[in-house]
Amino acid sequence: MPRTREFDPKVVLEDAMRLFWEKGYAATSVEDLVARTGVNRFGLYDVYGSKHGLYLAALESYYHSVVSAAIAEIEEPGAGLDAIEAVFDRLLKGVRSGHAKNGCLLCNAAEEVAPFDPEVAEAVGSFQRRLVKGFTAAVRVAQERGEVSTTQKCEDLGCFLAGLIQGASFLARSPASATTVSRFVRVGLRVLR
Repeated sequence: MPRTREFDPKVVLEDAMRLFWEKGYAATSVEDLVARTGVNRFGLYDVYGSKHGLYLAALESYYHSVVSAAIAEIEEPGAGLDAIEAVFDRLLKGVRSGHAKNGCLLCNAAEEVAPFDPEVAEAVGSFQRRLVKGFTAAVRVAQERGEVSTTQKCEDLGCFLAGLIQGASFLARSPASATTVSRFVRVGLRVLR
């Protein structure tokens, strides 16, 4: 008779995601995951197959929960300059409050794991394509409304804004001050005018 699972996989996944976000993939041991989640290694392996499988599931969970909430405004139909600024304002608010000190889990994965892991590289690529698509659509609307300069193609500005938010996320994780991150974003957003 199979044993009943004694833990909630959603809660475990959330705990694991936060641990990977704080420490990174390489610095997070299976023992760390066991301690954080309260689930023994056999339970984790039964559900996720391996530490790598749990990491991939954590990246997917982050993509669907954290990323979706962070960029919701630019993915709304009719989003324009206000939506673009709202996304960056929320990031800067997180930097000032200390809530963004871990940066972005997918940006961290891009630097740490993606160069050596095709599955993680695909997750990061999906994230980047989503950012570019969302920012491009918002820039297009903003240009049509006259809110943003038309001297640059909306696709080019969408790529730039995706890079700007990723760069700001890297800075948020670094020893850079909140003022430095804010200046970086403020100067970057001037390109839209």
